[in-house]
Amino acid sequence: MTFFLDNYTFAGPLDPREINGITFIGPDFFETDEEGNLRSPIGSVFPKYKTIITVRGIHACHASIAYEYFRQKLQSEGRVPDEDLEPKIYEDAVALLIRESVILIRSDPIDMEHIFAADDILQSFLPKHRIQFTGLHIPEVRNQLRGKGESWRMSPAPKSVREIAQYVRASMVRVSTGLSVYYNAPTGGRFLTFAEFMRIQPLLRSDPAEALARLKEIRNLLQRLNSWGNRELSFFLPAGKKLEAKGIEAIIALMDTPGACGRTGQILESFDRFADQFAAAAGPELSTDDVRNPLWRTTMFCRLYDINEEQMEEWSLGLSPEFHLNVKWLPGATVTEGQLRFDPGVHQRTQGLIEHFWNQTGGFSSINIGHVEASLTTRDISGEQRDVYLVVMSSTDADESIRLIRLMKWDVFQRVKMGVPVEQAVAATISYRNYIFDRLRAAALLGFPILSYREIRLTEEIPGIGQVPSFFFDRQYVQGIVTDKIPDSYYRHPQFITNLSSLLGAAASFSLILGRASPRTGKIYYDDGDELVQFDFEGIPTRLIIIETTGSFTDWTTPLMELLPQCLNRFHRHLEKAHTSGIAAPIVYEAVSRFADALVERMSHVRKIVASPSSNLKDLFKSREPEPGGIRNRWDAILQRLEATDLQQLRDYTLKSPELDMDSWNRP
Repeated sequence: MTFFLDNYTFAGPLDPREINGITFIGPDFFETDEEGNLRSPIGSVFPKYKTIITVRGIHACHASIAYEYFRQKLQSEGRVPDEDLEPKIYEDAVALLIRESVILIRSDPIDMEHIFAADDILQSFLPKHRIQFTGLHIPEVRNQLRGKGESWRMSPAPKSVREIAQYVRASMVRVSTGLSVYYNAPTGGRFLTFAEFMRIQPLLRSDPAEALARLKEIRNLLQRLNSWGNRELSFFLPAGKKLEAKGIEAIIALMDTPGACGRTGQILESFDRFADQFAAAAGPELSTDDVRNPLWRTTMFCRLYDINEEQMEEWSLGLSPEFHLNVKWLPGATVTEGQLRFDPGVHQRTQGLIEHFWNQTGGFSSINIGHVEASLTTRDISGEQRDVYLVVMSSTDADESIRLIRLMKWDVFQRVKMGVPVEQAVAATISYRNYIFDRLRAAALLGFPILSYREIRLTEEIPGIGQVPSFFFDRQYVQGIVTDKIPDSYYRHPQFITNLSSLLGAAASFSLILGRASPRTGKIYYDDGDELVQFDFEGIPTRLIIIETTGSFTDWTTPLMELLPQCLNRFHRHLEKAHTSGIAAPIVYEAVSRFADALVERMSHVRKIVASPSSNLKDLFKSREPEPGGIRNRWDAILQRLEATDLQQLRDYTLKSPELDMDSWNRP
């Protein structure tokens, strides 16, 4: 059954049944198929006609089914349907989106009474808490629900990365064929991705009938508007990009005429021609459906929530994708006649940070502070205080500065919560702060590409405790992508993996030499959020910066040869992505050689820096007490370990390591 048929036979999936005085056509709510997927994620309620339809299809299809059902019913009773029966049924339709355990009702700010009538019908099947309303962003909807004391029934906007990813996954639906699209619950629009379109390509040979059905479905949905005037289907593209659908008409014309089986080559050429246009419009970031890719995930979420991503503050500031929809901008201050005027309700920490930058910079024309809501790392940070803030300042000459502020993870308040007395907590925090700056100094002197950090110290009032110092690390925001979040699409260029491998090899030397590891597990910190890559205009890696030195000096005793396999396991993930993207085996082998060369070259370079008489690095912490586990003891052990390492052995192991599984790359 497809939505453009004129008549329906009411049997099988269209067999009507009476439930609680309601005519029900289609599968039950939340009914799943053999694979556990919803048989129909879309439904329609017709309150005046006491009817629910859940047949798979678009809402216009449901209205057509309802009209045909009542027309046939009236005729069977010997009555003639009114001329206005069809428009009345269409006007009565209320759209539903069925999720795993909740039904969303599409709100109508102009006629919420009609929506509430649909809600009443649904409540004869489900409890209130399993029925929610769209329209969180519409004041008229919010006010109506507030007046009923039911603000809690508004479908909340996802906040965390996990919630957004779940929302995007749950929005994937099918209409009449096997085509999957993403459904915007508030507007009823759908979005077709390039990757889903490409799933039709093999069907052109294996199942031409299904391929043609999907192409026709795409064409028909692209041409239709729903009752709100929104397109039933649009191409999933970046904001501002457009794609004409004429190419799809050309493919259908070739397939939908006699003798099509003899024109397979011509059909494939026509398909590929349009696919190239689609790929060019979507761009590499949106060409692969990957909810783990921050840019793809955020862009899709924007489409499903009617947000123009180019109008988001995080986008306009040029922040990397993991910040998009992940910053809560806070009440702060305005600058009036050279004076700071704080907003009502400004938090003491926000006020303290603003005053700090005001005094440090000698003034600015504007400042905005945002709290990063979800952690930017995938590491286990349970029990740690990880508040991160973005500070955006504009000076009078229009220059804009973006700073990233991170609260020290073991601050005074955190220690007090653990039962440490206040004075002892302050002393321990200051000692830890000094230890961190010692590590930063050592890393910089060894020539590693790290950022410059400054300290911000505020005094904050803690209820029940009083005033205590709070410590923050302040650094410049740097544009780029951290290595563990590089989208798969980047790996399609042959030069990408070779350049990236050189940068990753040098970065591995940093983690190994300084023993960057988790105090909890002892595992090496590498390629998991602290290494940021910058690219040229073609998307080829050109530079790597260590943006965080977390875990430095944690492991100062394990031989580097024993730590190396952990880095190679992480590096293997990048080789897999390149191989999966179609990069030839010889290039993958070259990438491994690049990694090994960069690893030993960087280590050799650091050795020369340490050995230089002018560096005095061996005496860097000579003034400190030589207590076991102290920084002087760790530093001496780190340098001795580096000197004792056989660099050629590291290189040879890398080239033949079981972690990289080189035999799997099918060397010619």
